[in-house]
Order: sequence, then structure tokens, then C-alpha cells
Amino acid sequence: MFNYKNINGMLGYLDHTHPDIRFAVSQCARFSYVPKKSHEVAVKRIGCYLLGTKTKDLILKPSKLLKIDCCVDGDFVRLWSYEDIQDPACVKSRTEYMICVADFPVIWKSMLQTENALSTMEAEYVALSMAMRELNPLKYGVLEVAFGIGLKLQ
Repeated sequence: MFNYKNINGMLGYLDHTHPDIRFAVSQCARFSYVPKKSHEVAVKRIGCYLLGTKTKDLILKPSKLLKIDCCVDGDFVRLWSYEDIQDPACVKSRTEYMICVADFPVIWKSMLQTENALSTMEAEYVALSMAMRELNPLKYGVLEVAFGIGLKLQ
């Protein structure tokens, strides 16, 4: 028998080493308590994708220059007046960001926003605020390490 919750939990474990499936797995996890046939099909499709790409490698080549880049996006959902905390399909805007040090991704997140945004600009500001909460401590840590070993920053 197909146990949606267990399979989704296993995929959640795998998404730490396969960042390319993280968004799809998080979307499927929202429906763990009331999965439909379409959610089962989505989980099976993720499994087929993993089987088809098991011989593929993700090759990351860090730069010799120590620089920090942050790419942020906020997706606005227009049905802001509707929200039911029991409904996994409730509408919330989404925040995505990736922080790279020396062209190497160290933080990559995609999550629903906790606030209800009333416009695209507000959703973007919320996303930027969430990314800055992770970027500032990382920046100071990188600066401390760089100055400690005598690196020049760009």
C-alpha cells in the first residue's frame, strides 16, 4: 500500500542532498494529511526524476574571489483575504532566496511567508527582510574568517 506521509518524509530527507527537488517536496508535504490522487502522482514523479538522475552530478566550482551574493524573490498571491489555517492550499505569498559565498551556494530557501502581503512590492520587501536576517550574520562571520587568515575581499 502507498503511504503518502512516509514517502514524503523520505523525500524530505533526500532534499538536503538534492536541492533541485526541495520546492516540489515542500509543496507535496503541505498535503500530507489529506492527499489526493494528484499528490500521489506528484510524489511518484519526483521518485522517477530521482531514478533518472541518479548518475548525474551537481558540480559546483567556487570562485577564488571571496564575495557574497544574495538573490531574492517574492511571489505575490492575490487572494489575500482568504485564509484558513486548516487548509493546506491556503494562499500565502512565497519567499525564495539563495546566498552564495565565492559563487558557492551556502543558503537556499523557498518558503511561504508568515505575513499576508497586500501587493507585489510588499511581498518583495518581506522576502528581502527574510533573506537579510540570514545574510547579515553570515556576512560578519565571513568577514571575521577572512580577516583572520589575511584574505582580501572584493
